[in-house]
Amino acid sequence: MRLTLTRLASLTPKLKELRIVLDPAGDASKGAREFVQKFYPNLKKANPDLPILVRECSGAQPRLWARYGKGKEISVSLSNREAPDIQKQLEAVGK
Repeated sequence: MRLTLTRLASLTPKLKELRIVLDPAGDASKGAREFVQKFYPNLKKANPDLPILVRECSGAQPRLWARYGKGKEISVSLSNREAPDIQKQLEAVGK
């Protein structure tokens, strides 16, 4: 599945920060690592003003955190998800 950069670009006004937490070697984080490796460069290029943080922590369960204005945050589990599913989750938190 191709990453839709125009959709991701439309997320930036609502989002103040994206964080992806993953285990650098854990099986549950395989899809999150693939998402970061394949899609992070284009995602960042399309959203240069949006802070996108990738945190690697041994033993951590993979999660996507989205921070909006006034400190509101939403988190979504990425455990055992594939990269295209993570794209869908990213689009969902941007609505």
